[in-house]
Amino acid sequence: MLKVATAIFLFIGIVGFASDKDLPIVKGEKIVATVNNEPITLYEFNQELATISQGTGGDQKAEREKISGLLRRLINTRLIVQEARRMGLDELKEVKERGDVFARQTLRDELIDRHVKDIKPEAKEVEKIYRESVKEFKIKSILFEKEGDASRMESLIKAGMNFDEAFEKFLSDKKGKGSEEGNYLRRKELLPEIEETVSKMTIGSFSPVIKIKSGYVIFKLEDIRFPEDPEIREKIKLDILLRKQKDAYFEYFNSLKKRYAKVDEGLLKGLDFESKEPGFDKLVKDKRVLVEIKGEKPITVGEFSDYMKQQLFHGVERAVEAKRLNKRKEQVLDEMLQKRILRKEALRLGIDKTEGYKYKLKENEYSLLFGAFIAKAVAPDIKLKEEELKAYYDQHIQEYTYPEMMKIRGLVFSKREDAEKALVNLRQGADFQWLKANAEGQVDSKAKGVLSFEGNLLTTKDLPENVQKAVSGAKSGDVRLFASPENYFYVLSIQEVVPPRPQPYPEVKEQIARKIYNEKLKKAVEDYADKLRAVSDVKVYLKDK
Repeated sequence: MLKVATAIFLFIGIVGFASDKDLPIVKGEKIVATVNNEPITLYEFNQELATISQGTGGDQKAEREKISGLLRRLINTRLIVQEARRMGLDELKEVKERGDVFARQTLRDELIDRHVKDIKPEAKEVEKIYRESVKEFKIKSILFEKEGDASRMESLIKAGMNFDEAFEKFLSDKKGKGSEEGNYLRRKELLPEIEETVSKMTIGSFSPVIKIKSGYVIFKLEDIRFPEDPEIREKIKLDILLRKQKDAYFEYFNSLKKRYAKVDEGLLKGLDFESKEPGFDKLVKDKRVLVEIKGEKPITVGEFSDYMKQQLFHGVERAVEAKRLNKRKEQVLDEMLQKRILRKEALRLGIDKTEGYKYKLKENEYSLLFGAFIAKAVAPDIKLKEEELKAYYDQHIQEYTYPEMMKIRGLVFSKREDAEKALVNLRQGADFQWLKANAEGQVDSKAKGVLSFEGNLLTTKDLPENVQKAVSGAKSGDVRLFASPENYFYVLSIQEVVPPRPQPYPEVKEQIARKIYNEKLKKAVEDYADKLRAVSDVKVYLKDK
């Protein structure tokens, strides 16, 4: 497999840039540019390029512009970082502390990633969970108000009467209510008592009488299917992967803990953080060794107690009152040990010397210094005036407009002729509710792919494209017809139309202010970088052919 650098530079060669063979080498690394003798390496360039190399669809001009823009951004960033150092911003306490925290956390993350990177979910396990997740039951059911009627139907079926015959009999006798066609339903769409029963049934069998909130039900399981749903399959893969990675991580940590740490279990068990005596203040000063760590400073009771105290965001007293501290002792100690032991193992394996780790530290340092420079040297000079906010609002009013909304009620049919008949009836003044209750050929609203229009206000632009076309230009009282890709025919009654209208200025003022501020800030940074570049020694080795 080609390495990232080689692969990307083959790509760069295609769109018109020189190959990596033409680049100079400094301290064993190829470089694309220098800024005041500080190199921007090919590795750094490729790492950034990899994050933006999608989405231009093979447009060579766009690719060249993207690469040139990236190189300019890297050079500008380096110029501003160098200026930040000259200002002494790298010596700020908050910058150093945040950098140290990032370095420690990243070192641990790199170790964990290395350990779990080859873990994959097993296909059989994915398929098993997937099938249970998408499984759909086709159920034909009948609902009774009286338990006696339900029991009589159950007795008839047990005596040999066909379920469908019994179903028809009790429907015609007005004893029960049901649908002639069974519906496919997933587990989550079933009542718990129904789901529990159907999961144990075979196709063609019928249920006993089941008591539900609205009465008594008997149903027949007509079919089971497993529809394809790529989104659910991918989610299951991810869930299994994360679980396996988590299990592998804790197994790995426990093995490292066994190798490096020796916990005084008796001392840990005896620590009482919920007692008034000796109290947190004395425990924080306790120098007894709680954990010995091979080749490292031990963890004392005091250090552990102080760490424990830092986790109590709502204060010690509230935690003591809640009686939850002692239960968390082992968990909190493991958190401390993870930080110490994982760092120790990562250093032993030399992860701190890898190119990837050093690149991440450098990127974080640049980010911290760049942010500090913006906060100290650029942002204070960015001013916003009320009149420019209002002017922007007036010039871009179309961006700050409430969209058109419609209140729609719908009927859906399986045949065009039935839909057209209903359309004519509505236009001639038929009552919508009466038509919904009596029109022939309607499709069950729960059928797969059926869109629901229940008279709620809907944003027109959020409707499916074919629906948008059907209702375009409609007014209150209009009736429209459209056919869906699923071969359903909809009759839409437009109940109300709310036209688009501008949002009041006070509502969007803060949003506009953020937009203008960010634009000004970006321009100010670019101008500052241009001034620095004018007085700096910048050499670019990545050339357009």
